[in-house]
Amino acid sequence: MASDKKFKLCITMAGAVSAGGYTAGVLDYLLETLELWERAKQKNRDLGIDHPEYDKSIPMHDVEIDVISGSSAGGISGTLTLLALADKGHTSYNKDNPKGDNNIFYKSWVEMADDDQSDTVEKLLGTKDLKQYGEVRSLLNTEAIEVIADKALNINEPRPMPNYASKSLDIILTTTNLRGLNFKVNFDTNARSSSSGTVITNHGGFFRYKLKNDQFTPGIPDDEDALYYVLDFNKPEDMQYLKDATLSTAAFPIGLKSREITISKEYIKRYPKYLFGQTQGITPVIPDGDNYSFNSVDGGVINNEPYGIALKVLKEKHPDHFNEDKYAVIMVDPFPNKDHDVEKTGTSIAKIAGGMFKALRNQVMFNQDGILDALELKGRTKFLIEPVRKVENNQGEWVRAKNDLASAPISGFAGFLDKSFREHDFQLGRKNCQIFLRYYFAVSEDRMEDRLCEKATEEAKNRFEFAQPPKDPNGKKFFPIIPDMRIIRNLDGQMNDETYGADAIIKMPPLPKISFFAFEIKYKKLIKQRIGKLSAGLINNSFVSWLVNFVFIKRKGYKFVKEALYDSLRENDLLNDK
Repeated sequence: MASDKKFKLCITMAGAVSAGGYTAGVLDYLLETLELWERAKQKNRDLGIDHPEYDKSIPMHDVEIDVISGSSAGGISGTLTLLALADKGHTSYNKDNPKGDNNIFYKSWVEMADDDQSDTVEKLLGTKDLKQYGEVRSLLNTEAIEVIADKALNINEPRPMPNYASKSLDIILTTTNLRGLNFKVNFDTNARSSSSGTVITNHGGFFRYKLKNDQFTPGIPDDEDALYYVLDFNKPEDMQYLKDATLSTAAFPIGLKSREITISKEYIKRYPKYLFGQTQGITPVIPDGDNYSFNSVDGGVINNEPYGIALKVLKEKHPDHFNEDKYAVIMVDPFPNKDHDVEKTGTSIAKIAGGMFKALRNQVMFNQDGILDALELKGRTKFLIEPVRKVENNQGEWVRAKNDLASAPISGFAGFLDKSFREHDFQLGRKNCQIFLRYYFAVSEDRMEDRLCEKATEEAKNRFEFAQPPKDPNGKKFFPIIPDMRIIRNLDGQMNDETYGADAIIKMPPLPKISFFAFEIKYKKLIKQRIGKLSAGLINNSFVSWLVNFVFIKRKGYKFVKEALYDSLRENDLLNDK
């Protein structure tokens, strides 16, 4: 039986490019709700159960964030969550903080790299990087991402982890290692020959971090089975490690520049046992030197929904919690795949080449271990938060909108185009998380005490329980795992408007629209300049480069970009031009 009575929570976040703003909104509301609940519980603890002001409607069970994993934009959000938990000055976005002051999620994902000198798009289209490196490293200037990281990856006033975050909290960021790690598999069971084997290469990987505290000392742990690094935020080099890992998982291939990562050889030595479950017969082929360096691109290339590794870590840490269902896994995915069928590939060489690339991509993304781990999860232990936007039709009914995220067009890059798109997705994330916590993230009434390790009072049940079908007093009852303090009585939808105002029931945000005419006026010249510089960097002959660039590439390249942007924005109803 689990001696630790805290309900364990694993949060895993998929890649989303600029739609990471949605994930950020989800996380912001989640942490705010946990904080409000913790304050209410602490007030009760201070008063004592026999005090006349003790609030019996406050559930007193404990929920603890234990593992956070993320890929690409989800990896960025994972790091931001760690920093928000560790920073005393972090402030939630709400009616009292409408500009997102001291809110790392809002600053990073909504404001992005906007400042008084230039906005995010202008930075992405700048050409200084092409001159700086003397080669083309990415289609977009990654300065904007550096600006965001420099502003975000800081701790203003460190604090111990709050009660709703584990002291052994793990942050896991996926990466795609272009160099690859080589492992020798020895097929000679009698070990008579060192040459009786073959070398396999693994390009998927992850960074795993914990924070220094009274249980964990900084650096690589002495335990040879431990595959993580303990960060000390007082050390600039450790903050740099975290920054490099975060930018590494977010290095969208070709669009943003790759990252060169250096890790300790000790990490490589320990990796086979963690990857394969044992080391006998499998040994890493380690390059000379104390460290191992590689070029890294977006972790989502190989593992875009990293719940498998998160579940593995959670299960290793708390096997009893797994056996007794005292845990839950939340996947935040802005772009869950909904395809039910796949078209057959054509017979032309171009079609075959395209189909082959798609097949390789899909096969790389087919994470068998992660799928099997997810299938092992029992009922009401795995949950998904995905974008859901509803609009009111002519009959006054709220129905699912055609499109959910403003950042979705252009393969998820549309959010970079305008702050209003990111603002919308952030607000939608908060709205969807509010609904999720109140009406989905719950245990059945008959298993409340069994799973949450605390018997709920009748007052707490009366306040927070909901029913299926909704509002049916005779329906099956469920009790939220994380109760929302903004609720007066959940069963019939009574919320505390007096205290929380607009935050009591967050409104569905209207879909923003921009003027493509105004967009062209502001960015046309910059886009053409970027295209011209890119073409010059890719063609060595300076005269040929100038001629082709002047006569063809700038004009044709801009036309292609313009049409792609316009068509995608128009199709998603994001333009207000008549």
